[in-house]
Amino acid sequence: MTKKKLFAGLLFGMLFLAGIIFLVPVVLTVIGSFLIDGRGSVVGYRELFFNCFPFYRMFWNSVLYAVGITTGAVVIAIPAAFAFKFARFPGKKALYVLYIVLMMMPLQVMILPNYIGLRDMKLLNTPFAILLPLCFSPLAVVVLHQYLKECDVQVVEAARLETNSALRILWNCIVPQIKVCVFAVGLLIFAETWNLVEQPLLYLEDDKWKNLSLLFSEADRYEAEVLLPAAVLFMVPVLLWYLLFHNELRKGLKV
Repeated sequence: MTKKKLFAGLLFGMLFLAGIIFLVPVVLTVIGSFLIDGRGSVVGYRELFFNCFPFYRMFWNSVLYAVGITTGAVVIAIPAAFAFKFARFPGKKALYVLYIVLMMMPLQVMILPNYIGLRDMKLLNTPFAILLPLCFSPLAVVVLHQYLKECDVQVVEAARLETNSALRILWNCIVPQIKVCVFAVGLLIFAETWNLVEQPLLYLEDDKWKNLSLLFSEADRYEAEVLLPAAVLFMVPVLLWYLLFHNELRKGLKV
């Protein structure tokens, strides 16, 4: 056996083991959601659907935040990445480095400045406290910019002979080339924002705006038997998005 085959075998074994470790809690959660006192039962789902009414409000709040942030981040990131690639303006490289620094910063560093800004704009305890800061995602800009490096620049140069409209060039020449990357970035942002915990805890006080993640962080407020069924349903949207766009995720992140 060659060293290359041995390395490939070890790598496959490690990835397989990591996959098993990842799947174990998911499988146990699904199984546990159908168990009450060690016996099979759907009481947990019945209680969740018919007696835990805050679940519906929190679920749709999560949908609002995840879809709104994903859409906003993608819409903002596409022209921003386009500008970093093709536009010429003073300080472009320094600004791009700042984007990379912001992308690498931990969430806790940005919590206090965001809180102060939202407080001064009187947006605390509103959906905009969650939506507004996260729509400006440095991750989306950086990933799309990296992908743009592989795009056909000659198409853009040819389009410049036909029109001076940057928006037309962006829509007709750039977006079709980066479509798979846009889907990949959208999937990553959706998964990240679906799991928001810190921002809703700190920025929201009114229960009507809280998302589904807070159902688990405030578990003492709810019946124990509804928590595992809620956790199973909490995983479904991200899983569906992945099943629908996993090919785009694989292709789009090849930068």
